[in-house]
Formats: sequence, C-alpha cells, structure tokens
Amino acid sequence: MKGIDRIHPKYLIISADLLSDLGNQFVQLTLLDLLIFKGERALSNLLVMCVIEQAPSIFLSPFAGFWIDRVGGRRWLIIVNLSKCLLVGILVFKASLWVIFPAYLCFMIGSLFFHIGRLSLTPMLIPKDELISFNSLNERVSLVGRIFGPWLIGWIVLKTGQGVALGLAGLLFTLSVCAIYGLPKFGQIAEQSTHCLRRGKGLRPLLFKYREPFTDNHDLKAYFMIFGFVLLGGGVLNLGLPIFFKIHFGRNIADWGLIMSGFQAGSCLATFLLPRCSSTFRQQTILSFTFLILGGAMAILGQLTTYIQVALLMILFGCGFTLIHIFLESLIQQNSPRTHIGKTISLLSTYRGACYLGTILSSALVLKIWGPQSLLLTGSFIMVSASLLAKR
Repeated sequence: MKGIDRIHPKYLIISADLLSDLGNQFVQLTLLDLLIFKGERALSNLLVMCVIEQAPSIFLSPFAGFWIDRVGGRRWLIIVNLSKCLLVGILVFKASLWVIFPAYLCFMIGSLFFHIGRLSLTPMLIPKDELISFNSLNERVSLVGRIFGPWLIGWIVLKTGQGVALGLAGLLFTLSVCAIYGLPKFGQIAEQSTHCLRRGKGLRPLLFKYREPFTDNHDLKAYFMIFGFVLLGGGVLNLGLPIFFKIHFGRNIADWGLIMSGFQAGSCLATFLLPRCSSTFRQQTILSFTFLILGGAMAILGQLTTYIQVALLMILFGCGFTLIHIFLESLIQQNSPRTHIGKTISLLSTYRGACYLGTILSSALVLKIWGPQSLLLTGSFIMVSASLLAKR
C-alpha cells in the first residue's frame, strides 16, 4: 500500500466511503431480490429487514461513539470493514431465514459503526468552514455510484446470481480498507476526549456523558428536532414504496433498481444545489420549502400508474431528502464540540434509528389496514407539518 498515504486525506475518505457504500448496495439489493421480489411473505420479510436495519442504531450507537472516541476513527473503520467482509462470506452460503437475518443484523451493526466512524473522523480532517462544501462533494461522488449502482447491481443479480453479487461486495469492502489505511492517525487526540470516562464504569456514567454536547446548546437541540421529521418522512417512504411497487407494478429487481437510480439522481442534484442555497437563503427558508415540496410529492406518489412515472418522481424525492439531510447533518457537525463529536454523531444515529423504527412499526399497521396509498398520504401530512414548524 505504498503511496496511499501521499494522497490527500479528503480524497481517501471519499474513496473509502464510496467503496463501502457500493458494497452495502450489493448486499441490500441481493437480499431484497431474495426475500421480497422472489420470496413469499414480502411485507413480513420487509418489516423484519427494516427493524434489523434500525435496531443497531437505537441500542449500540451510544457505545459506538464511546469506542470511536477511544480507539480512533481510522482504526475503527478498518476493523469494521474487515468484519463486513466476513459477514458477506456467511451470506453467500445462505441456508434459511434463521441464518440470513442474524447475519444481516451483524452486517447492519457494521454499517452503523462505519457510518458513525466516518462522520466522527471527517471534522478532524476537514476545517469547520469547509464541512458543508466537503459533505456535498462527498455525497456527489458517492451518488455517482448510487445513480448507476442500483440498476447495474440489479442487472448483475438478475443475470449472474446472488452469489456473484455478494462476492463483489466483499471485494469492495476490501478496497475500502486499503483507502482507509492511508488516512492520518487521530487516536491520541480522540483518547483525550474520553479520558475522563475511565473513572466511571457502566451504562449510567456513559449515558450521562451524552448530555454534555447539548449543555447550553439550543441550536443543536433544534436541529435534532427538525431532523426527526426528515426521518419520519423517510421511514414512510422506505416501507410504503416497495410494497406499492410490488402490488401495483409487480416488476423485477432490475426495474426496482431503476426506481432507486431515479432517487439517487435527485440526490446528486441536491449536492449541487445545497452550497448555493446555504449561502443565499436563510436556514428556515431552506427547511420549510423543502419539507413542503416533499409533502406534495408524497401525496402524488400513490396516484401514479406506471413505474416510469414513479422513477421520475423519485428524482424529486432524492433531491429533497438528500438536501435537507446533508444540510442538517452539517449544521449538527458544526455545532458539536470536537471533544464530544463521537458522542454527538452516535446519539444522532440512535435518534435516527428510534424515529425510523417507530415509523416503520406504525406504518406496517397502516399498510395492513388501509394500504400503501393511505400510508403515503400520512407521510405527506407529516412533511407539511414539518414545513410549518420549520418557519418558527
């Protein structure tokens, strides 16, 4: 790996994030094909997958933030990606749901730890006044893979089989490790931020430390509250759209990949719009207008009649959700004390998981009783309510 450490750290972290994200897409789309589009009990399997995806965020994020602050983000990311390679190997030899779901749970724990580690390491590599532009650039690069990735990965799964797709995922995680290896080491700096925790052991002192980033920081509290509405709307879309797609269109995994590519194309557009919007408009204007657009789009979604129309509307969803997500995430990073950045980001992950999980469970009930169109209308109401709240 000689020569990797000569590359600028921002390009290494962008490359590592891109490779890891592509690996995640291979795993998730392969399991969607196996359990949703080709499997029986699609709603039950999708619900279990959604719960598995959010449970680690709720229960393990506080500990992840503590461990990241002590171990250091660089070493942490290497360990996590190597662990995900091993889990992909287990999924290749899938035998039953009793093997797939536990392995997927461990995989999502690894994905959570990578996400928290990457977000915690970024402020140590990038100056605060460059975070919004860097996060937009990072998202723009990763979205190149996400735009073409879902359709291409769906085609690979359809033509070559699920085993080949999972093997490619393992290769991508390995390449991500190579990129992370060249990053600067911040272990000693991070160690100083949690040295005081050594005096107290157990869960209670750990959780008490998570109050420190919010002490007299009212902006951080407000950003977390608004972020909750983004997560509620995203949870409705994540559960309602796949079921709506299967019931009304009954297409294959490659067509679903086209839907996801539309979303990612909109996300790419958001990375170009956000730097201009953040320097031109007030925070309240950006938040309120974006929520209002998402509410209208969600009301229209359930009335569409072709999957091409859905793919086109997904461009708007991708733009809106990505813009508001990066914007709020950057504001949270900017307002978090450096000595508590790991705790703040891991708490954000816990908050994200709790909101998603609560939305998914309640959305499943709405789906069972009234169907996907009613669920999407509920999501529209949530987005419009958030738009009104963001004006204050």
